[in-house]
Amino acid sequence: MGSDNLDGTGRAQLVDAGKGSPDELKAAGVSGRIAFVAVPDDDASVLTLGKDAKAAGATALVVHRPSAGRWLPTYGFAGGPLPTLAVEATEAGALADRLSAGPVTLRWKATAKSGYVYNLGFQEDGGIGSDRTYRVRDAQLGRNVSAYHSMGVPADFVDGVAAYRPNGAGPVSVSGIDLVAVPSTRTEYYTAGTTTWDHFVSSSFPFGEFMLSPAKAYRAGKQTSESWYDGVVGPDAGRDATGKPLLAAERQGNLMGFAPGMWSDSRHSAQPGSFGDIGSLLLRRNGEDYDSTGWPSGVFTVPADDAAYELISDNQKIGPSGSVWKRSQEVMTSWKFRSHLDDQVYSQGIPLLFPHYGIPEDGLKTVPASDGQKIVLTATGHAGYTPAALTSAKLSYSYDGGTTWTEAKSRLQGGSWTATVNHAGAAAKDVTLKTELTDANGNSVTQTVVNAYAVR
Repeated sequence: MGSDNLDGTGRAQLVDAGKGSPDELKAAGVSGRIAFVAVPDDDASVLTLGKDAKAAGATALVVHRPSAGRWLPTYGFAGGPLPTLAVEATEAGALADRLSAGPVTLRWKATAKSGYVYNLGFQEDGGIGSDRTYRVRDAQLGRNVSAYHSMGVPADFVDGVAAYRPNGAGPVSVSGIDLVAVPSTRTEYYTAGTTTWDHFVSSSFPFGEFMLSPAKAYRAGKQTSESWYDGVVGPDAGRDATGKPLLAAERQGNLMGFAPGMWSDSRHSAQPGSFGDIGSLLLRRNGEDYDSTGWPSGVFTVPADDAAYELISDNQKIGPSGSVWKRSQEVMTSWKFRSHLDDQVYSQGIPLLFPHYGIPEDGLKTVPASDGQKIVLTATGHAGYTPAALTSAKLSYSYDGGTTWTEAKSRLQGGSWTATVNHAGAAAKDVTLKTELTDANGNSVTQTVVNAYAVR
């Protein structure tokens, strides 16, 4: 996958590939060239054609159909595998004539990753009896600089913004379903004042996760910053509409309930996708398997007496969503804690720790092939448990998916744990991480992240 937009300046030869079957694409020699393809009137989708052209090595597609008028080819809600442009029938005829007369070269100048976007909203008190013209200047707007990280491959993520008024009106969709190229950095301007704005990003709509930013107001002339899909993406407690952690695990009587969030970055939590995200839970009691569910959340009935418990979560990204999700493809997390019935307490928070990793990454979640790189290890809790200070933090890394491990040297300095990893000579290798964290209350978590990042 990749961003389905041309970028910068370039040129490539245009070749006629008929109706775009794999055999026609091969016969036309589209590798390194732009394929000129006729498509039927009754279907604007070019998903199969795009995949076939990409597999044949085409640089881009120029598609046309018999009917007159402008039209827009589609790959669905998210981006396609390669740049695709549509031309009207009259333009297609002219191109066909040029091709029949000899070689044709197309040149382009384009911007695939816009450096800015404006989100504007204007309110009026009372009735509107005439047309309105609004003029704004950047200095009158709030400004948010967002860094968008990919999950290992360049792609177009779905990007949406909604507005809310103080009287409760909203959400009002401002953006529709737009796209943002990843990795990229973008300055986002917002109308300042009492309107609040929320923002979501999804790696694969409609089946992927929705990473959410809580609604907030912006001040004129003030700049904030935000980073999406940064660090090692993995589970957390989830966040409410104000950004505070949710209740992820509790005991009510003899019922234990668990509902951790499946995916998060350093600042955002995600709603899981419908078909792209799967998970399971296994509850162990005194060292033996006790109960399980094939869902990433669940409720278990347990005995009243005190016991040692272990909850094991297994989250995975599957299906079409996985084509743009090459990092954190599977995250297995094990929490250990003790619990017993307390008749005097209606809801007992279960002490879950959620690991977080600060890695020296670029926008593709790769790190240099060098030694001495630092990974910062921290842990957060949820509404039912605030972790005590970490007393132990261990990190190991693997180049073979967890078959063999190298233990990193961990160090506590200034109240912060860091682990040192050595990747000299490991260029082009994927890195799986395993961390073990324990807080001062004796609660612990062990987590394995398959393909957390790669070495470049």
